[in-house]
Amino acid sequence: MSKVNYNVIGVMSGTSLDGVDLAHIHFKIEEGKWEFEILECETIEYDINWVNRLKVAVDSSDDELTLLNKEYTALLGGIISHFIKKNNLSNLDAVCSHGHTILHQPQKKLTLQIGNLPEIATFCNQMVVCNFRIQDVLLGGQGAPLVPIGDQILFSEFDYCLNLGGFSNVSFEVNNKRIAFDISPVNTVLNFYANQLGLDYDNKGSISRSGKINENVLQQLNSIDFYKKSFPKSLGFEFVKEIILPLIETYSISIEDKLQTFIEHIAIQISLALPNKKREIINY
Repeated sequence: MSKVNYNVIGVMSGTSLDGVDLAHIHFKIEEGKWEFEILECETIEYDINWVNRLKVAVDSSDDELTLLNKEYTALLGGIISHFIKKNNLSNLDAVCSHGHTILHQPQKKLTLQIGNLPEIATFCNQMVVCNFRIQDVLLGGQGAPLVPIGDQILFSEFDYCLNLGGFSNVSFEVNNKRIAFDISPVNTVLNFYANQLGLDYDNKGSISRSGKINENVLQQLNSIDFYKKSFPKSLGFEFVKEIILPLIETYSISIEDKLQTFIEHIAIQISLALPNKKREIINY
């Protein structure tokens, strides 16, 4: 008989660098329908050393990335082990670990999520499922967004599953097929400018609220070629570093104006990405 109950830990680190998110989740299949319950969950913030290392990792050499991958795998393994011990968890079916994305260039059949070396299973003494994106990219896929089928199975009552993180992405049904793609950068840009003010992020948009939209910057942002492409398509921090930030930085405007303008850009691109605006949306 097929298994109908799954006791797992999910582990994720996003490009917004908030920290390592862990969630103990119980899944079950009842009358052909998947259900889930989120049990213990926690976010472990990075210390400043790790924040700085991960921020500049996109420019690292192969040797530097090899060392970073090894050390980050050990970090992640330790965090997972502590989470299991702290919450007295047992009989886990798997630890499902995404790692942290450093490189994402699917056009070159390249994507790298550090923290997924085989040693991670030894560090936390569990069965580990990881490297979710690599095979899809090697076969010509985008490797992102990560979980459109999960959206379909778990949130079928919603027309759109919208994710706002380091980047925004969406998944939805078109002619009985699940469509998913990245929309635009979000916190990778917003946090970059908040950092320039000595802040981790713009709490509740208080800084951007005091800014004004610069129409020239907004028009140029909305004219970027990526937004004219049809799905499938995805983004990596390379896009932010090479296209978004240089464009914004050609204008001598305040950080408040940069934030307000980019928030408007995010809203416009999300609106354009949704074929029918009058539908049920879940944002996670």
